[in-house]
Amino acid sequence: MRKTALFLLTCLAALNIATAQTPKEQKIERIKALKVAYITSQLNLDADQAKKFWPVYNKLEQEKRQLRKSFVNKYKNDNPTATPQAARDYIDANLEYQEQELELKKKYKDELLKTITAEQLVKLYQSEKGFRQMLLKELCNRPPGNSKTP
Repeated sequence: MRKTALFLLTCLAALNIATAQTPKEQKIERIKALKVAYITSQLNLDADQAKKFWPVYNKLEQEKRQLRKSFVNKYKNDNPTATPQAARDYIDANLEYQEQELELKKKYKDELLKTITAEQLVKLYQSEKGFRQMLLKELCNRPPGNSKTP
């Protein structure tokens, strides 16, 4: 019952946010809401855990997005295969990005373990991967020209 109520509240909040946004922002918010519902369900979070977990998780996700955005922007207009040196620089930068992302996970591990169990943290990592796979499968199964968000 609690999970159902939490899911419905999440969907209503997403719907409320979506009414004041561009179509692209609406799609992003809808995907975020689906991810919240999916992870909440997979981790079997109760209301108290969810209240403590989501602010920490959202902060981690925000830092990961900023890190990814910084890396992508660095190479947005460059061709990393233009020269052998450019390719080597890109490889080094990509490895640095991956190391920084790993450091973020390490940084937030203890903070997450204050709100969820170790078993739930393992399920979190699995559910993040499962959600990405679900999104990719949905995108691959769409007919060409169909831009509906999952």
